[in-house]
Order: sequence, then C-alpha cells, then structure tokens
Amino acid sequence: MKNKYWKYICLLVLAFNIAIIAVIGIQVTKHRDQKILDNVSVIKGVNKVADISTNTEQLNTVINKYLADFQDDKMTYKFYLSDKAVLEGSYKLFGTSIPLYIYFEPYALNSGAVDLKVTSISIGTLNIPTKTALSYIKGAYKLPSFVTINSQKQDVLIDLPQVAIAKDTFLQAGKIDLKNGQFVFHLMQK
Repeated sequence: MKNKYWKYICLLVLAFNIAIIAVIGIQVTKHRDQKILDNVSVIKGVNKVADISTNTEQLNTVINKYLADFQDDKMTYKFYLSDKAVLEGSYKLFGTSIPLYIYFEPYALNSGAVDLKVTSISIGTLNIPTKTALSYIKGAYKLPSFVTINSQKQDVLIDLPQVAIAKDTFLQAGKIDLKNGQFVFHLMQK
C-alpha cells in the first residue's frame, strides 16, 4: 500500500512541474501589449518625420562643421549666408595663398535639393568668367557625390536627399529665405 502512494505522489509532482513549465512558456512567448502592437501601422515609402527651422547663424555653423571634413592642404574654404550666399576659399599657387570668392543665390527645389545660382566668382578682387571658373573647379577638385556643377547653367546643385544623415534618413530643403534669415528643412525617412 505504501508503494501505491509513492507512485501517485511522483505522478502528481511530475504533472505539477509540466503545468508550471507550460504556464511559464506561455507567459514568456506572449506579447505583453498585443492590443497596442496590433494598432501600430507601418507607413511605407518616403515620409516626412519633422520640419527643422533654423536661422542664418545656426545654419552657417552646421554647414561649416560639415564642410570641415572636406578640407585639405590644397584648398580650404567656408560657406556662409548673409544677404547672399558666399563660398570663401583659399588655395595654394606657387606657395602663395590665393583667396577665392563665389557668390550664389540659393533656391529650394521641389525635389528637396538646393540650387545655388552663381552670380559672380572672383580671385581676390579680380572677377573671372563664371563658366570658365566652374569648369576648372569641376575638373580640378574631387567633389562629394551629392554636389553637381553645371558650368553651362552657371549653377551648383546640392542634392540633399542623397546626403544620408542616419539609416534611411535624409533632408529636403523646404524654404530658403536669405532676406529674413529663415530656413526650413524636412527630415525625411524611407
């Protein structure tokens, strides 16, 4: 008789262990907030995440910090915005530092790119032909893939959507207002 109780107790402990393992297994594999997860929709395609508004001073700081990575011994430059957009650089010629100034009128395109229409180019105080200078710059310097120089149209295209900020995230130009110092960019996500 004593043997029979022992068998029942063992089967009861075994059943209890199996039940505990089953309950823990169900709890571990079950989503906690399934109702919330079911209501979350994944938006596909390119979507605007945020608008970024900035002023002239802030934008000058951001642009020049970004351009610092592209400086070299042959040419240094900085870009700044005031009542006009100016690329001020210097390059070495026969061991002498020669100043270069390129003046632009910036426009935000529907594609999110920035079109910089060249209004004048000068070396020091000497104005030089825009088409010739742009052709020389295009051939002489390695430019980032998102910058395109068109010497015939006398413009420089900065294709902001090609500049990756983070994985699948990029900027589009929305508003460029030099006169009032207001700039709006759209943070986009693929």
